[in-house]
Amino acid sequence: MQNSIQPVVSLPEPVLRLLEKVWRWGVGRARKKARVKVRRGEWPHRLPVPVISLGNITVGGTGKTPTVLALAKAWKARGGHPGILSRGYRSERGGASGSELAGNDEFRLLQEKLPDVPHFQHKDRFHAGQLMLAQHPHVDLILLDDGYQHRKLHRDLNILLCDARDPFGGGYCLPLGRLREPVDGVSRADHVLLTRSERCSAEWLDQVKSYFEQMHPGLPVDQSSTEIRGFRTLSGDDFSAENVRTCLAFSAIGEPDGFLHTLRSAGITPRHEVRFPDHHPYHTRDLESLIQQADDHHCESLVCTAKDAVKVAKLPLSESVAARIKVLEIELDFPVETILDRIQGDQFHRDA
Repeated sequence: MQNSIQPVVSLPEPVLRLLEKVWRWGVGRARKKARVKVRRGEWPHRLPVPVISLGNITVGGTGKTPTVLALAKAWKARGGHPGILSRGYRSERGGASGSELAGNDEFRLLQEKLPDVPHFQHKDRFHAGQLMLAQHPHVDLILLDDGYQHRKLHRDLNILLCDARDPFGGGYCLPLGRLREPVDGVSRADHVLLTRSERCSAEWLDQVKSYFEQMHPGLPVDQSSTEIRGFRTLSGDDFSAENVRTCLAFSAIGEPDGFLHTLRSAGITPRHEVRFPDHHPYHTRDLESLIQQADDHHCESLVCTAKDAVKVAKLPLSESVAARIKVLEIELDFPVETILDRIQGDQFHRDA
């Protein structure tokens, strides 16, 4: 697949190419360190329950959180007791914790959707896993969120999420492209999910799958598409899309274009859009500005994602402001049962 320059920062191309080489060098050193630790038997550490890791090799959103949510719900439906481990990127408070005062955007969203599923955040995922199992001994499956580059913890299934539109971030590492590591990192995957596949033509998806088949024969590659569940108010009441007429869309996520595309697929074209940086912590002044912009563009409603809503809902909002905010709810359609069968049937077990 052809590479294309997609810089994440605005710098002269020669500078970007130099920095890309530096990034690759750093990744190479980290990989060498991991290989040495594996060879010495220091890594990976194994937990006494199966671990499914989900992650990506590019920066930006690829749908990790809704994928974790779908897998956890499906495991619960089988009578299981899942737990979630994550690093806690940009958490308000560090440490392995189940407290609602800790955690980042993903933590809050998963806690809202899965209040009875323990979720521990810590940069040392093995330590966090030990604490989780000590405090929640009933947990029989751990989902490692954003764990593809975390080599310290053994995983029984390594799932790689790739945006179907551009699976390899232009083919270049940061900051020239969007790769977190070189493309050969795909070799560590046990299963690939092509997310946002609904935004691609059948011909393009066939081309992407053919590439994986040629480069990694036998590697399972499946599609994952985004489906709209509906809209709700901040208080959780269902709200018809037909009533979301004139709106302002706002978000602080890794892939705001995807949010806008999903709205349009529901027949909603916002009159105005506001994008905050990914993981932006909303403040009262942000909402005041959004309300003013909505009024300026004659928008009745303000629409956001569920990940934004868990942060906005904690702000001191008047009833009139809260009533204007509507939340888009989505779910993913992918072969979740096939993935869980590989764990429950003990069909797969890897050492590193």
